[in-house]
Amino acid sequence: MLGQAAYSIYKSRKREFIINKQKELSTSEVPDEIVNMFVEAQSGYTLDLYKFQAKRTFEDFLDEAYSEQIAKMRTQIEKEYMQKMEDFAKNIQPHSWWYGVWQSFAASFLFVMAGYVILKMSGSWDLILNVIFK
Repeated sequence: MLGQAAYSIYKSRKREFIINKQKELSTSEVPDEIVNMFVEAQSGYTLDLYKFQAKRTFEDFLDEAYSEQIAKMRTQIEKEYMQKMEDFAKNIQPHSWWYGVWQSFAASFLFVMAGYVILKMSGSWDLILNVIFK
């Protein structure tokens, strides 16, 4: 369908070219050489332009045809999103001051234990104890 629409655009441009040449030459018949010049001038870029115009036409048609449904779906999605955000906000509970204290205590304990394990595995723990209690 896209190719047929692009071909229709090409034929429309060709018809416009012929009509303009008829006015320019003041004749009802345009010589085949002039028409062939138009046909030969159609490059890959021009053909891509026809395809782009056809695609754009289809997109505009579909946007117009489904605009109401798209608007309804967008509204529904926005409502669902806002509901989920409200539910999320309701589930968030602020923590007390003691929660932060316990977090700090636990992190400090884990840090000290990690240091101890590293020193014990490297054999440095015994050296430190010998230096301290000598």
